[in-house]
Amino acid sequence: MTSQLNTDNVTHPLYLARQAAQIGAGAAVPGLIFGATVGTIRTRTPILFSLASGVQWFALGSTFWAARSSILHRDGLQNWWNTTRGLPLVPRQDLDASPRDRVRASVIAGAFTGCSLGLLFRGPQNAFYGTIMFSLYGWAGQHAYNFLDGRNSRAVQEERELREQGLKKETLMQRIAKSKWSPMTVLSDEEYANLIGEKILAVEADIAIIDEKIEALRNQQKALEASSKKEDP
Repeated sequence: MTSQLNTDNVTHPLYLARQAAQIGAGAAVPGLIFGATVGTIRTRTPILFSLASGVQWFALGSTFWAARSSILHRDGLQNWWNTTRGLPLVPRQDLDASPRDRVRASVIAGAFTGCSLGLLFRGPQNAFYGTIMFSLYGWAGQHAYNFLDGRNSRAVQEERELREQGLKKETLMQRIAKSKWSPMTVLSDEEYANLIGEKILAVEADIAIIDEKIEALRNQQKALEASSKKEDP
């Protein structure tokens, strides 16, 4: 029997419990902050209100994650149970959950969390609404995560393909600069070198013209000095 995930096709419950506790602890931090803020504004015991809020958020986070992980690793948990009873292991079908599987697990975990903690903290009258709301939270949150994860995966794949072709992915500023509405433009190193070279040539040409004018003025001055010497007796 093992305590590591996906080892020998067995998922130990303590592994999932540790994960759930970590998620719950992370959720408790904003819960404490939220409770302290609201408690300071609305109650005379902000510390007690903050602690109660932190406990509730810890319970929400850990319960949701424990339920969701149990659904996504159901075959591994069943194999752990089988090992404790001397039964044969079942083939694992839960090692590569699809986005739809994750959505389903999040919805079920949200419903379980809303119902159980609604009964515990708010009473039977709020359990139904908690079930509905947390189901919607799980559905929306998982869809948002799947969308962001898919976009990030596509970006990583595109960057890998460009790197294999010897190209670099354009940054946001480069894409904005290439827009026809942008007052800026993006130059490659070669284009920048050519632009600098053209400006240097233009400056050198201006310097040459100025030198010619200076030389012409000097010649004119010499001619005036020579003519003035001839006029003197």
